[in-house]
Amino acid sequence: MKQSATVALILAAALTLGACSDQQTQQTTTALATSGTSATQASSGTAADTTTAGASEQSTSATVSGESKTVTDMKSQVTIPANPQRIVDVSGSADELIILGQNFIGSANTSMFDGVTVPDYLQDYFETHEVETVGNYSGSVGDLNLEKIAALKPDLIIMNIRHEKVYDQLKAIAPTVMIDDDINYVNWRGRFKQLGEWFDQTDVVDQWLADYDQQAAELSAKVKAVIGNETVAVIEANSVHFGSYYVYRTGGPGELIYDDLQLTPSAGVPTDVWGEVVDAEYFAQIDADHVFFFSDDGEIGDTADSPAWQNLKAVQNGNVYLGVNNLQYDMAHTPNGKLLYMKTLAQALIDHSNVQ
Repeated sequence: MKQSATVALILAAALTLGACSDQQTQQTTTALATSGTSATQASSGTAADTTTAGASEQSTSATVSGESKTVTDMKSQVTIPANPQRIVDVSGSADELIILGQNFIGSANTSMFDGVTVPDYLQDYFETHEVETVGNYSGSVGDLNLEKIAALKPDLIIMNIRHEKVYDQLKAIAPTVMIDDDINYVNWRGRFKQLGEWFDQTDVVDQWLADYDQQAAELSAKVKAVIGNETVAVIEANSVHFGSYYVYRTGGPGELIYDDLQLTPSAGVPTDVWGEVVDAEYFAQIDADHVFFFSDDGEIGDTADSPAWQNLKAVQNGNVYLGVNNLQYDMAHTPNGKLLYMKTLAQALIDHSNVQ
């Protein structure tokens, strides 16, 4: 499939750069629409007991003057509105803006597979708040719709480095800030904290992350009550190069399994990198008690014919949990998506079921 091949190319680039740098419930949209109070977990239905930080508690990266403020982004210092009302976000930060209660009218948080479809967990918010889609934040699934962005008449544009080629064009439309990030999709906490600084809402971010970590710890305890300290591997079938696979560590579902749920990586899981591209023979190095296996259709497919796969301990013991690529691509890299998907992965282990 052309779309899945594009996604896999994005991941291959991320793996290469990452190795070099080492680096469901219903949304509470009414509260977000009518109040500056936030830390509402729009996708999980839980709310942190926090309020929007006032301008009197300015962050170190933002200087306020009247109706505008100066912030530091990935490129330089930028003057932006102190209280923007028409944000167009092409950085993939819809989750963060929802949590912060910031009004955005355009977004590039679309599927990594087609660059058009809004992920299921965001659809209700987008429809209720009439958020227009303007492309995809990855920079590899089509171009941004610059004409549509201009027609929305934004007062602030938030972008990432993946769209650097149109930086000057976006700046010509409205004040534009480039969030600090690279292409490996790992620095989600850093991105979130930077947005909190720009909008003088660091307390909201800190509280949300504390709540997230608490929920992760509670889920971890539930999972370990079922599997103890047994080991886990996270594998994805590569759509571009047939017969090759990604073995995750710090990126996406790997981070959720190992860092957030604090489960034990098996032998063969890489360390301190986003992940690695391997062939089927590499499975001989993996000695996992449990394996998550992601593919485009959520099936094992021809991988099941590999002797190395058949010899995996998890396969022989029936401890393989199947998942589809589009869900983990769209949910495992941003705050609310990660929270929902972490719960899904944990439940798969608890129920001994596929990733639903």
